[in-house]
Amino acid sequence: MSPIEHEWDIVGRRIARDLRPVASTDELWLRIQTIWNTLLQTDIKNLFNSMPRRGAALIAARGGHTKY
Repeated sequence: MSPIEHEWDIVGRRIARDLRPVASTDELWLRIQTIWNTLLQTDIKNLFNSMPRRGAALIAARGGHTKY
């Protein structure tokens, strides 16, 4: 349900697509920060704007799985 989980999913998928080996945790952290800083604000706003729809879907599913 949380929009932040979806943002982290985007970051994780971008990290996974980068086939360069990571030499250290510091390097990984820098890659994560770079990706995070390039996330589009419109995408983030769209996720937040979708919360009423997500909540309604969750209620309709009685707390079960939804397409979100």
